[in-house]
Amino acid sequence: MSLPNLKYDTEHERAFEIAQARAELLRLAEEQGVGPINNVQDLYGEAIVDDEGNDDVDNFLRLLSQWRNEDMRGVNIHGLDS
Repeated sequence: MSLPNLKYDTEHERAFEIAQARAELLRLAEEQGVGPINNVQDLYGEAIVDDEGNDDVDNFLRLLSQWRNEDMRGVNIHGLDS
């Protein structure tokens, strides 16, 4: 007697969920007129004449990382508040 391959079913279902989520994100992005960022240089954009020049992409990325790390504090490996 063989057991059903539950691992395959779970992996297949998860892959399907991920594909659906990606398709939805791409649809929303297209609807909003935005595209993917393929490298950090894409974040620089065009300079504005009255721009103060305080836009530092590296600093922005450090802030994002800091905020993400702050959000993760208090979350244990099971995703529950500690």
